[in-house]
Amino acid sequence: MLIERPIRVGDIIQMYGPGEINGVVRDIGARSTRVVTGENVELVIPNSTLLQNNVINWTLSNDEVRANISAGVAYGTDLQQARELLLEAANDHGLVLNSPVPVVLCDSFGDHAIVLKLFFWMRVRRAFERRTVESDLRFKVEKLFRQAGIVIAFPQQDIHFPSVLPIELRMPESKE
Repeated sequence: MLIERPIRVGDIIQMYGPGEINGVVRDIGARSTRVVTGENVELVIPNSTLLQNNVINWTLSNDEVRANISAGVAYGTDLQQARELLLEAANDHGLVLNSPVPVVLCDSFGDHAIVLKLFFWMRVRRAFERRTVESDLRFKVEKLFRQAGIVIAFPQQDIHFPSVLPIELRMPESKE
């Protein structure tokens, strides 16, 4: 760890292995590394564990990262309007970078929604910052969609009866 330097003090890391660890590197020793999580819990991780597991170093060579949020809109929605509102939310957020420009892609035609995905770039300086910005954008998108009358889709199911004749409904007679 001390020679190769895949992580440095102050780096924001995410490790996948026996569990998921997110935090800021506070100290790197000869045999272990101290990481402070977003919950302010200090972990002592053997360097061998860091070397044997997948580690994302969000700030190793550059603190600019691409993040994204998804929004599922109801079928029949004006997708261009939804796209414009997603971009408006990104452009209005002070921590979203202007370059590279945010972009919205139609991700999929799902069972219950047309899924749009907003990709944007930001600088990550604190461990929880990316998640905070993603959350801010979701709140803003929900507000913009609600104001525009765009429905955020939710799972629903239509039942179709394969009958050419109308279904006959009878109400039981009350016994009074």
